[in-house]
Amino acid sequence: MPFKTFPPVVSFDQKVPKAETTLAPGNDDVDYAKNIAEAVNVQEIDTNLYMSKELWLPPGARGVFGGQIVAQALRAAYNTVPEEFHVHSLHNYFILPGNVEYPVIYQVQRLRDGRSFATRFLTATQRGKAIFVASFSFAKPGTAITLEHQADMPSVPPPETLPSEYERMVKTLENNELPPKYRDYLETRLEETMPMDYRNVYQVSEKEALSGRLPAKQTQHRWFKTRGTLDNDPRLHHCVVAYASDSAFIGTAAMANGLASRAIGMMASLDHSMWFHAPVRADEWLLYEMHSPRTSDGRGVVFGRLFRQDGTLVATTAQEGIVRLSEREQQRRLKQQQDAKDLNKDNSKL
Repeated sequence: MPFKTFPPVVSFDQKVPKAETTLAPGNDDVDYAKNIAEAVNVQEIDTNLYMSKELWLPPGARGVFGGQIVAQALRAAYNTVPEEFHVHSLHNYFILPGNVEYPVIYQVQRLRDGRSFATRFLTATQRGKAIFVASFSFAKPGTAITLEHQADMPSVPPPETLPSEYERMVKTLENNELPPKYRDYLETRLEETMPMDYRNVYQVSEKEALSGRLPAKQTQHRWFKTRGTLDNDPRLHHCVVAYASDSAFIGTAAMANGLASRAIGMMASLDHSMWFHAPVRADEWLLYEMHSPRTSDGRGVVFGRLFRQDGTLVATTAQEGIVRLSEREQQRRLKQQQDAKDLNKDNSKL
């Protein structure tokens, strides 16, 4: 399959545009660890003031990938606390879609520096407008004897037995009867350098993806890790885990209604929260359990739990997002409702 040139990432580092990416995800020349480390990094431009080094616009998205904004904001906040402090919680609101044409400026406010905890508030802006706000709490590891309990890790197939996202897209493209628009979308995805390896436990079939219909499941499971080995900086691993935690998260709300992305007109994160419970490495397999208990009024709520392969619960997540039906799906449902009304009228005359 021929690869078209596609610049999926815009870089602001030293005001030099990043070279266009033409390498396929399977290319061994790609330094995936460096790619993801740069994706979550920021550069200092003044005291408590940082700027994005690069931004990624996913194919078909309205704005910058939300997980990247969360990760860069966390990196900026981390730069203002002592080394012995590590993030234990973060709470974010997405206000406007990020524009990849302009760098994001992260302004950190130091609210508190205590002996055990440090608190930061951050505002992310583009062209003078706030696009994102966040609060972060950092804690110093304690030495006292404490309470310990956790939820059990779900029993799912190991990641080594599941195909990667890249492998599934390659397999789908072998179908010569794919709709042109869907083929173009998959080819665009494949042209990107993918630093994360995502493996869904439930494999959406080609028929389900094209029809927009799938079995309604309130819970889905996904394995992920970086495709390269990162260094031992725990701060980097926290940022990368935050980055990946936003991927496919709000999509769980659509799946809970038995819908694939084709039936959705708009999905976007409104907020995102995380609590870190134990040491974690983003370059080792993590199981992401995602559960959506409710959708209503064009919004969905999702909760998540992240487990190491040894069963340790390392993080908990929560998110609300916009989940709106496509015009086509709305028309289909209106017709169903009208047909049901007409049928009831006919029955009442009998």
